Amino acid sequence: MERRQLDIDSYDAIIAELDRLEQAGYQRAGNWSLGQVCKHLSYYLRGSLEGYSFMLPWIVRKLIGRPMLKRILTSRSMKAGSRTIPGSVFEPPEDEHAAVAEARELVQRLKQADQVHPSPMFGPLTLSECEQLHTGHAAHHLSFLIPQS
Repeated sequence: MERRQLDIDSYDAIIAELDRLEQAGYQRAGNWSLGQVCKHLSYYLRGSLEGYSFMLPWIVRKLIGRPMLKRILTSRSMKAGSRTIPGSVFEPPEDEHAAVAEARELVQRLKQADQVHPSPMFGPLTLSECEQLHTGHAAHHLSFLIPQS
């Protein structure tokens, strides 16, 4: 099964897609379940809200991170199969609904945020850049889940 084209352009659109997949059910075109995707997204959403426990060296953020951010924001896409932080990869949760609820709650909190913490890879982000990054990230992962109806 092929992944679908999915463009998510707002925090509300992330929530709507999570609700759609949770209610309709889904088939996988990739390796992760909806619960795993939500846990992964929540890791980064929480980091934007509460800060991360690590930061890549400034030279990496400047020479690799900022150009990568520009490419992601311009293309509104991420490469499939790219490496991620091992701590952001989770086994399928026992309660998928709880994982979806957690992601939904974090997105709601980000909608209300008036500042965000720097990204370990990209450094300081504006609120707009943060939203574009999270919506593109969500679209990337959720595109591997095909709604059943």
